[in-house]
Amino acid sequence: MISFRPHMPQFPAIAAGLALVSLGATALPALAQNTGGSFGLKDGDRVVFYGDSITDQRLYTVFVENYVLTRFPSMKVDFTHSGWGGDRVTGGGGGPIDLRLQRDVFPYKPTVMTIMLGMNDGGYRTFDPGLFGTYSTGYKHILDSVRTEFPGVRLTLIQPSPYDDVTRAAGFPGGYNATLLRYADFVKTTAPQYKATVADLNSPVVALLQKAKSIDAPLAEKILPDRVHPSPAGHMVMAEALLRAWNAPAIVSRVGIDAARAKVTRAENTRVSGLKNGASVSWDQADTALPMAIDSADPLVALVLKSSDFVEALDQEPLMVSGLAAATRYTVTIDGAEIGDFTGTQLAQGINLATFATPMTQQANAVLGLTRRHNDQHFERWRTFQTALTARNNAALNAALPPLLAALDADEARTVTAQRAAAQPVPHHYEIRAAVPLPTGPNLSLNKPYTVSDPNLYNWGMGGLTDGSWEANSQHAFASGDKETFPKNATIDLGAATRICTVIVGVPAFGSTKTIAISVSGDGKTFTPVGSYTFPQVHEMRHRYTFDPVSARYVRLTYPNHYEVNVNYNPTFVFTTEAEVYAP
Repeated sequence: MISFRPHMPQFPAIAAGLALVSLGATALPALAQNTGGSFGLKDGDRVVFYGDSITDQRLYTVFVENYVLTRFPSMKVDFTHSGWGGDRVTGGGGGPIDLRLQRDVFPYKPTVMTIMLGMNDGGYRTFDPGLFGTYSTGYKHILDSVRTEFPGVRLTLIQPSPYDDVTRAAGFPGGYNATLLRYADFVKTTAPQYKATVADLNSPVVALLQKAKSIDAPLAEKILPDRVHPSPAGHMVMAEALLRAWNAPAIVSRVGIDAARAKVTRAENTRVSGLKNGASVSWDQADTALPMAIDSADPLVALVLKSSDFVEALDQEPLMVSGLAAATRYTVTIDGAEIGDFTGTQLAQGINLATFATPMTQQANAVLGLTRRHNDQHFERWRTFQTALTARNNAALNAALPPLLAALDADEARTVTAQRAAAQPVPHHYEIRAAVPLPTGPNLSLNKPYTVSDPNLYNWGMGGLTDGSWEANSQHAFASGDKETFPKNATIDLGAATRICTVIVGVPAFGSTKTIAISVSGDGKTFTPVGSYTFPQVHEMRHRYTFDPVSARYVRLTYPNHYEVNVNYNPTFVFTTEAEVYAP
């Protein structure tokens, strides 16, 4: 039976930064609640995002779409991006407003339409009544035109996102964001006339900038690097604001387990089965949703998460396990992969699994890749072919265009089908067991030589696998060559046979490294497998392989496969930031 009462000693941490305990290891915060009512989208909806270059970035829109796909995977909602850089209420580079609506909105028969305009309309100057008059008249023209065409459309009017007068000094007294706030007030007061929802994308981002500046002023400037267009991290908070306006729920799933009595005390948005209490506590869990896809290893994303309530508002996946010995450390695994080590007290208070690299976050990241792909496909179809070729006014091109567009639509539809299939949650096996003590002795592989099956020919640092540095760069990280043949391996020579029981391996946030299997040998010829782990892509993290003590001189890292998605480098490279080996 798993020990619930006896005290076990606290184990000292090993190399700094080991991603075994991360966000959510402390008590869960009070969950942010939505504003009441059901979620703003429903099955069968067709959403069109309309706006200027900030919408044209296809970032807050992609985050919103991916949230809907992964949080409501049984719901079928279509999303179309129709933002165009430089647009005003009168139109812009994509043509006058009536052409924009006829070509870029009406064909998609929206049941829901979001509109965010104003950044360009204010002229980047102090409030100008003439410009504001054009804006207010033009804005209502858009609303009237859409309502005439689609009387039942549900409108969401987005107050313009801010100009950054926070991390840098305003260019004139009061700053340009003060002008945008006048436009935002108009949007808010106009919405009731059209029974429209209002989403404030200005004040949450301003609050984010203020908090981030107090934490890391130089990095905070990168949230809106040109003061207008947010980085992907900034768009996360904009997506949160829009989703809040739609009453988006924070909870992915919520599970409570009484380990002492082997009883499920809570199961929200999930089904828990097969709960057992023996040498470990284990169960199977089938959630109805997935967490957000967040690259928390990115320093700017980490700053935004620290400076906002994004996780509390949208990404709660609490697991609470009572009945464990308070001071004892336990390892939580999902499908055999270690999620982290926690004390019984931490597990009783609850950990937010959404903030860890779980199989569920890996799946959400895969969905995000498909979400981006289908948006890119639509952009290519719309801007590269439909708009550009029509503008040539060539009869032969006009005749050839319909079948070409139909083929492009079919190609995008295949991606959307794959996207929805990838968003369907799958069951997972959970286990909690008493943690193996973390190693405290010397790293036996430090500066030891190693051989590789596919040497790197591009000047990545020699010795980077065992140089004692976890830096993810060409001087200190290991990279294989880019041959297409797999598996690949790297074999560390410890210099003499010694008893070992732990190997710690890390991967960077770039590249397509997937699975790393560990095997050991006494003679360098016959190798015995001792562990395997599949890392999520685009997450800088480490994994601890623990196994029964064995005498070995050679430790081999085998890379049997790779992700197909290119993240900065050809996917046939494999990367490892460091490998450490420890005795019992």
